[in-house]
Amino acid sequence: MPFRTGWNKARAWFIHLLHLDDSAHTIALGAAIGVFISMTPTIGFQMLLIYFVASVFRANRVAGVPMAWVTNPATILPIYSFNLLVGIKVVGGSDAMRGEFERALQGIMDKDLPWWDLVKQWWDVVMHVSVPLWVGSAIVGLVSGAAGYAVMYYLITVYRRHHRRHLAIQQAQEHATADADAARREDVAAGSDPNGGGNAGP
Repeated sequence: MPFRTGWNKARAWFIHLLHLDDSAHTIALGAAIGVFISMTPTIGFQMLLIYFVASVFRANRVAGVPMAWVTNPATILPIYSFNLLVGIKVVGGSDAMRGEFERALQGIMDKDLPWWDLVKQWWDVVMHVSVPLWVGSAIVGLVSGAAGYAVMYYLITVYRRHHRRHLAIQQAQEHATADADAARREDVAAGSDPNGGGNAGP
């Protein structure tokens, strides 16, 4: 089941993020950078860009680089069609432009091309709508990245607070158990002393 496999991988990756030895801000910033770049029409170079930008901003690269897979063969068409629509609303354009873009992109996806051939044909299509697509992608990327940062920061902070509380409770229980065991051993030792623990009279 592809969906279940994908969900399990995403869940495992997210749990891994929660346990990274880094600050919540750095991890969330890395994820936000990854989301932003994944919304831009830089297919074929997104992982490298995320790695580079995350390094420049001292963000967590482990949190950012996998975000490149947000845009994959199954999501390219709806994501960039929406981005182009946003760009057309901002800088101008026509529905015919968007329809032509969608048909060209759908034609590429229907060919079941190897990834690199898909990337090359993608850039040929992008050249015809570069301005509105870039503008729309930047806007959608900024909004998505900001939302991604806020969500990730909140989840990491809440999880770590809960995890610290759980560890504190666990440690308290372990200390209580150890104290109880020590007291029990003392009682056993005292009970086995024929002189009553050395307190008997002359």
